[in-house]
Amino acid sequence: MSTLLADWCSFCEEGVDFDKSHFLGLFKEHSDYSELKKIFSFFPSGEEMALVAKQVLDAGTLENCLYLLPTDKNKGSQAELLATATKWLNELSRFCKITNNDELYIIAMNAQIIYTERDLVDVALKSDIPECWMHEFIGDQVREARILSSDATYALFEALYGIAANYYLAWHIGKPLINLDIDFTYYFEFWRLGGVSALSHNELLVSHFN
Repeated sequence: MSTLLADWCSFCEEGVDFDKSHFLGLFKEHSDYSELKKIFSFFPSGEEMALVAKQVLDAGTLENCLYLLPTDKNKGSQAELLATATKWLNELSRFCKITNNDELYIIAMNAQIIYTERDLVDVALKSDIPECWMHEFIGDQVREARILSSDATYALFEALYGIAANYYLAWHIGKPLINLDIDFTYYFEFWRLGGVSALSHNELLVSHFN
């Protein structure tokens, strides 16, 4: 029986046709470092991406989970979570400024960072708030800034999304393939400590994932 890794190699090396969604579980089934190096070997800076992917996978757990979740052993204090959230928000603000998105820049610059209950963050995330606009804006910028436009590249990013159902983490791992002045490491550090957030018009609501 063919493995997803074998299918991936056939897809990248021989052009065997697979639907992009076929590889959504690639990193769940093949997370050993040797396997990661093989997965990324078809791309520039493959070893760098393999190292970052390993860091992300090691920071989370798939036990009883459909997608990767941050582990309790890395859970940060409220102060640590707020500190990493501040750094990520500052990076978002800087990025919006250099890309001339004045509306999101002003929102991010002026947002008050507040620690709250997880339920309140979840409710906020179901609304059409600046958090959604920011994600869509960065996603558009990322798509335009990819250095490769091959089918394998699109499939790779879908597979990276499949790790945690999280595009920010996917972009963090695949950053060498994105020619964009933004550092997703700040987001990873926030996520690794168990952080979840929602940017509203006036506040960045921050909570622990669990």
